[in-house]
Amino acid sequence: MTARRPNGRPESGFTLTELLVTIVILGIIGLLLPKAIVLGLQFTAGTEKRVAATSTVGTLGRYFYGDVHSADTVTTDPACGAAGVIVHLSRPGTDVVYAYDQPTGALSRVKCTDAGVVTTSLGRLGSAAPTRPVTLICGAETPCTSPMEVTLTVQSDPAAPPAALTAVRRSSAS
Repeated sequence: MTARRPNGRPESGFTLTELLVTIVILGIIGLLLPKAIVLGLQFTAGTEKRVAATSTVGTLGRYFYGDVHSADTVTTDPACGAAGVIVHLSRPGTDVVYAYDQPTGALSRVKCTDAGVVTTSLGRLGSAAPTRPVTLICGAETPCTSPMEVTLTVQSDPAAPPAALTAVRRSSAS
């Protein structure tokens, strides 16, 4: 309600009740807003890590199946100057090594040919990942001498089940 002053101009402003209600509402918002922001940031950080780990597994899969299919031998021997070798796939004139760098969490694919060495970053696995989040399992054979089926398991999050990538080598007769 607008009252008029004796000189005829309207008097405007808040009543005491309106002012107190506004202060209480702003106090509630001011109390809850920082908590909501912190919760949102924590949720976003966790989501980013899960998306990055899923992306890493997807990128690994794009290369892994073709590399295993074309490999003549599968070992865990070092090659291409790569450290942290998970699996070494070779065929005449080409060696492909999948490697994991523990300090940085980086997973990479290193391809060596007569023309040179090409390193492809496949992504990073979070710091919460186990010491060796990517492991090689050689089908029914325990030693990795010449398996037909090659499986890599990726444990990017200790709370989640590992992802398994299984590829089959072409027969040695082809």
